[in-house]
Amino acid sequence: MPCGRTNGCSRDCNLGAHMRENAVEKLFSLFLSADAAAGIAGDLAEERDQRGWIWFGLQAVRITFALWRNAAAEAPVRMLALVLLGAALLSAPALGGIAAVLLVPEWMSSPAGWIALPLFWWGGALWTGATLVAVAPRRGMAGCASLAVVGQTLLIAFGGPAVWRDPSDTGFAVFCAAGLAGAVPLLAGGVMARRRMILGGTSTLEPHR
Repeated sequence: MPCGRTNGCSRDCNLGAHMRENAVEKLFSLFLSADAAAGIAGDLAEERDQRGWIWFGLQAVRITFALWRNAAAEAPVRMLALVLLGAALLSAPALGGIAAVLLVPEWMSSPAGWIALPLFWWGGALWTGATLVAVAPRRGMAGCASLAVVGQTLLIAFGGPAVWRDPSDTGFAVFCAAGLAGAVPLLAGGVMARRRMILGGTSTLEPHR
């Protein structure tokens, strides 16, 4: 729905609407072929003028969650295999970061140690996300999301009570925070790999079924 009183405002509103619609299409394309993502985003955009932007945003979130859930439900064994593969890939940089700090004991109490640890973890998470999508173009992004949820849940379940019992242990708190933040580069790696496939035309080879 146009919001402007002037042509300039109307153009700005149209540009903003187009950018948001394009962002939703790119979000859907992480789980669907480019054509299917464009079709669903277009259908939402057609109804947006009648239902409003809040409805549009909520539907975009709901559909994204449904696409992730469907990818896992259609092939649970493959999804489990992807999560296990991702966990195995993450274990190498995770152990490497811990070893790097432990091999130099003075790092444990210095900023350098707590910089090195996240760099190992986050770099490994970025690589893991990209690898999962490269290995399984159709379900790789859903695998990244599933691995992120599993990892976050385990960290909160086991690390949260320990931090709550002893909040003075800042080292362990930083350790848990770095692990929780690892979900961001994990998903970012998957997104970058998926976008490269779409730009290269690879995603059109595996339509959503």
